[in-house]
Amino acid sequence: MVYANVFDDVIKAIEDGLYSIINNPSVVLLNIIAFIVLVLIIKKFFWKKITLFLEKRQAVIMEAIDQAEAEKKRAQELQEKSQKDYEAMKAETNALKEKLMAEAYKEQERLVESAKKEAKRRLEQAEKDIEFEVNKANEEIKASIKAVAFAAAEKIVKREIDESVHQDIIDEILKERETK
Repeated sequence: MVYANVFDDVIKAIEDGLYSIINNPSVVLLNIIAFIVLVLIIKKFFWKKITLFLEKRQAVIMEAIDQAEAEKKRAQELQEKSQKDYEAMKAETNALKEKLMAEAYKEQERLVESAKKEAKRRLEQAEKDIEFEVNKANEEIKASIKAVAFAAAEKIVKREIDESVHQDIIDEILKERETK
């Protein structure tokens, strides 16, 4: 109910003010004259200062807006430039990665090829060593057969035969046997 009293008082004051204009027109006339005098005084003494202040303020605001737009444009340019730089670095990184991968693949191929060549060389060397050992063993067997044959022939034939002639005969017999 406290609010109701306050609202009632406000409504009464407004009604009294409205009725005072009708009941007392001299107050209205005095207010109009005071307003006109106030406008003339402001125009005479303060209008130039007010408009000058407003123009300066408008210029400062426009300058700030222009600077903000310039900064915004610069920021957009920097963002675009950094995006382009990022894309360029990304492309360069990818190119470097591809190059390194290709080099690594080539190195791998080279190492595999080198290992294959080394294995082939070792296999050929082992085959040569085996062939040499087989030939050596065959030569030793031939020499042993020759010695046995010579000893047997010496015992069978008690006559004197020159060892070189005998050796030729044995070689001929062995050759005939190898061809069979």
